[in-house]
Amino acid sequence: MKPMLADKTVLLTGASSGIGYELAQLLGRQGAHLALIARRKDRLEALQQKIKGEAAIFAGDISNPEFCQNVVALTVQKFGGLDIVINNAGQSMNALFVDTDLKVFHQLMQVNYFGSLYIAKFAIPYLKKNKGSLIFISSVVGKRGFPTRSGYCASKFAVQGLFESLRVELQSHGIHVGIISPGYTDTEIRKTALTADGRSADSEKSFVEKTAGKVMSAQEAAEQILQATLKKKREVILTSGGKLMVWLNNRMPSLVDKLIGRAVG
Repeated sequence: MKPMLADKTVLLTGASSGIGYELAQLLGRQGAHLALIARRKDRLEALQQKIKGEAAIFAGDISNPEFCQNVVALTVQKFGGLDIVINNAGQSMNALFVDTDLKVFHQLMQVNYFGSLYIAKFAIPYLKKNKGSLIFISSVVGKRGFPTRSGYCASKFAVQGLFESLRVELQSHGIHVGIISPGYTDTEIRKTALTADGRSADSEKSFVEKTAGKVMSAQEAAEQILQATLKKKREVILTSGGKLMVWLNNRMPSLVDKLIGRAVG
């Protein structure tokens, strides 16, 4: 059978680890031409060797609009167009709001919100030509605030608002706009979450990640994201725990406040 994404061009951010790493390999096996973006060039180069099919790599910071514009232009130049964009790159935090330096909030918004916005902004003209798909990878905490994640939650709430606006604006152009919200997933984002002073959490010897509910593997999350993308789903919450939390929060927010407060101590 012909691969489902044969001759389609997919741009994927946050490709060097976690969900993005697994998703890149799945997309390659489906026949896609890939433009892979991440900050760590060495990891991108190692991933490129594992991809089945053609993959171009771009190492840089998506919080830089000039970098994003160049990557989109080079992708189109190399592969002749753009069919799917998956905004997957993200950064988290683990600190109480009152203790957190302001630079942490700025950094989270720059990476999680503006990084997705920049890529979308420059990709949309090409997606219009091919009636393509624009996918945002968010989080269940983009639907419900969570203690010790205030900056991360705020950035994902912003992504949710951007998605909802673009979904309506772009529907007349034939562009599918979707958002997929994983729950707890076993990826590096949990270890590299920023602490109150902006350092990576895994640099703190005393750091202990607390979670509520089952943790999904990066591979499982990637498989579900691929299926949601292929089926052009509008909005998907991946984990049963995440679905339950959103459902309860819409009906009994006070109860969810208590449950989450107990879960994180």
